[in-house]
Amino acid sequence: MIFRIFFLCATLLILTSCATKKDVHYFQDIDSTTIDNTFNFLTIQPGDILDIQIKGLNPESTLVFQSNSVINQTQNNINNRLIDGYLVGENGDIRLPILGVINTTGKTTHALATKLVDNLNPYVKNPAVNIRVLNFRVSILGEVKTPGTFTFLEEGVTIPQALGLAGDLTINGDRSNITLIRNNNGKQISYSLDLTSSDFMDSPYYYLKQNDIIYVRQNSAKVKSSGLVGNVGTLTSVLSLILSLTLVITR
Repeated sequence: MIFRIFFLCATLLILTSCATKKDVHYFQDIDSTTIDNTFNFLTIQPGDILDIQIKGLNPESTLVFQSNSVINQTQNNINNRLIDGYLVGENGDIRLPILGVINTTGKTTHALATKLVDNLNPYVKNPAVNIRVLNFRVSILGEVKTPGTFTFLEEGVTIPQALGLAGDLTINGDRSNITLIRNNNGKQISYSLDLTSSDFMDSPYYYLKQNDIIYVRQNSAKVKSSGLVGNVGTLTSVLSLILSLTLVITR
């Protein structure tokens, strides 16, 4: 009887602490869903470092617009390095030679490039401008294989791409309740995303923005196995000890 009770308790414990396929599979309804999510260029924010490439028919006329070196921290936040770019001030301004102060507030990288082309016409023949954000960073925390802060040089980075760079979620990550923290007009706002459904791919949060934070919680199976006894192995050892003591006492 004692052995039967012990076996039933151990089996029940293991079953209640295991994750099912429904808990760990991504995009479970992807076969029946049509996704139509158009990428929008990044909106420039204070603190961004902009790489502004200006070209023209006369290369000498663009030399004066070469960007300045700005100190930027590397991903490990230990060593500093110099990168060439224009730093956006707290009021959204950048300062370019000849053109003077340019306000970037509310502008995307594409809109700013269009504005600069108009401003450059008196000084550069047939100007062409390309802009990208050099310090586009995303922090990924929690139940992923390699948490940290990652810097991207391209726009249009999605949540799956960022999580892939972090080594994907561990088996203990809660795929149905991912927290995305985003700076929205100076306010930190959090959103809950379900990676087991494809709905999040059709949301404004599918494409990441500068300084987004992704936090992956532990799933219910991991939480159940934590508790006071730590994990399934520890609890099994405790049950074995109780069984041994019971056998000794009943002899």
